[in-house]
Amino acid sequence: MSDAAVIVKDLVKEYRMYSSSFDRLKESLSFGRKKFHSVHRALDGVSFELPRGKALGVIGENGAGKSTLLKVLAGTSMATSGTAEVKGSVASLLELGTGFHSEFDGRANIFLSAQVLGFSLKEVTAKVDEIIAFAELGDYINKPVRTYSSGMVMRLGFAVATAIDPEVLIIDEILAVGDLYFQKKCVDRIFNFRNAGKSILFCSHSLYDVRQICDEVVWIKDGKVEMQGSPQDVTIAYANYERALSADESALSMGRDMVEGEGRPQLEDIRLLRVDDGVETEIVDAIVPGVDVVVEMEFELFNDRQIVHVGVGVFRNDNVLVISVFSHLDGMQAVHKSGRYRCRAKLPNIPLVSGEFNVMGYLIDETFVHAYDTRSVDRPLLVLNPENIPGMVACDCEFTVESLEPTA
Repeated sequence: MSDAAVIVKDLVKEYRMYSSSFDRLKESLSFGRKKFHSVHRALDGVSFELPRGKALGVIGENGAGKSTLLKVLAGTSMATSGTAEVKGSVASLLELGTGFHSEFDGRANIFLSAQVLGFSLKEVTAKVDEIIAFAELGDYINKPVRTYSSGMVMRLGFAVATAIDPEVLIIDEILAVGDLYFQKKCVDRIFNFRNAGKSILFCSHSLYDVRQICDEVVWIKDGKVEMQGSPQDVTIAYANYERALSADESALSMGRDMVEGEGRPQLEDIRLLRVDDGVETEIVDAIVPGVDVVVEMEFELFNDRQIVHVGVGVFRNDNVLVISVFSHLDGMQAVHKSGRYRCRAKLPNIPLVSGEFNVMGYLIDETFVHAYDTRSVDRPLLVLNPENIPGMVACDCEFTVESLEPTA
């Protein structure tokens, strides 16, 4: 017997696509003799297992079939063929406010939504104070849900769904809204669930969240399992795939035609170099924390009236800015004569702990606001730390400890 909490085997989900409601009526009146629809296969032979007490990430493009898969597992959609077995109770957070009534206040919606999820009235009454405390909505708990922001609805929905203490928790993009403080509370509760031996299916476009939360990742592409494995391996493969989709000049910069047509300063090339014992080589593989990194850019000015400063931004793969450096802050004078130039920005002992980062170069004007041109490095900067240290940026520190107990 498998110890898996979720077993999916050869799962297929098809939808009938009609060009109009009239076509649906015509097909119905023909009693199946004529077809007026096409078939869209959202899931095509998907198979995987989720072990008990583990978190499985589900990633993929919009329309790949992720949400369809989670709906089948949550029981809100039926599979066309194949099997999807979920062992134990399930709580799902697939859409914000599922089971909420917009005219009811938050407290009334707790009772309504919890009973939809399977609570008895007695169970809801016993947990209502705990749910309200976790949601931290203050006086809004007594106001209609229609007055809530999307983040407030997420707070209430997450608090209700996780209070049911399910064996399997299904989450679809629930951390995409809400403030950072509450996102941390959600992540803490997710880890508590996993540590208690519960199982989690976590779908997100944030590859950073997927890597931090999940033990294994499934990449869904065109309704099929493209890859399954460790979070690092699968998310890197997926990130490279997404980059390949837009690996053209207009994706790597703000658009050559526009830049050249207006005669604006143009970033022609950008690359990453590492420095080892004074020798520079282009970065093609992962680096370890603390390596000296050089961002080398080549650009051109087309007239002497343009005043150009240079900047570099390092972004986490969910577009959170981690590092930004600018030439004028280093005392470098602006470039203002026409011609071609090479600029080097050295980041000594780069303070990134671990993760996947995108590096972008900027040509900016004298106001430091307007960007003449931008260009991304065509491959991510991958930092692998041999130690499992959380966070993004490392900094030097000194720890001391002293006793506060009175001495005899």
